[in-house]
Amino acid sequence: MTDPTLENQNRTSNNESDWYWRENYTSRPYYQDLQRDIPDIDYDKDLSSAYEFGRNSRSEYGENTRFEDSENDLESKWEQFKANSRLKWQQAKHAVKDAWDRI
Repeated sequence: MTDPTLENQNRTSNNESDWYWRENYTSRPYYQDLQRDIPDIDYDKDLSSAYEFGRNSRSEYGENTRFEDSENDLESKWEQFKANSRLKWQQAKHAVKDAWDRI
């Protein structure tokens, strides 16, 4: 049985993270390159899954694991996780790392 308190904390954490990235993604250093590559880049369609992937992966790998040590594994998982995102790994990895580092 799932602990409702823990489930609620996870939902709150996910909502706070999503709000943060939704408010800040256009100020990230990689955003201009993404916009050049995909002129109609959209947070919900393209970037939200990258931030979610970074957050979830960090939780899965543990807080003491460096992004660089997991990058090859993350790259191989990105295609399965990305849903409708148009980002290739080389484009998504910066947002994934941002979310990874923010935890």
